[in-house]
Amino acid sequence: ELGRYPIHFHLCGDVTGSRVLRNTIRKSNQRCVVVHGTNNLLIEGNIAYDTFGHCFLTEDGIETGNVFKKNLGALTKVPKIMIPPSEIENNGNETDNLAATF
Repeated sequence: ELGRYPIHFHLCGDVTGSRVLRNTIRKSNQRCVVVHGTNNLLIEGNIAYDTFGHCFLTEDGIETGNVFKKNLGALTKVPKIMIPPSEIENNGNETDNLAATF
């Protein structure tokens, strides 16, 4: 199953020219903008407030060419329930217990 995030680019490959611009995310129960297996995406001018878990992130760390620019996050909190590890997706241990905005 895909994670349930407000904005999630999931295994899109090269998305040159695509943009996530000027969105407001508030009271999200699970993260904010997640980029997974997607390259060359511009994430700019977004605001996230009162959210749980990591906020603006690349999921695996192999993503390249993504630009996070002038985003603002405030009141980022540790989630009460963590995403469980999945052998199928090999998502390993999540680190949202150390929630960070960026």
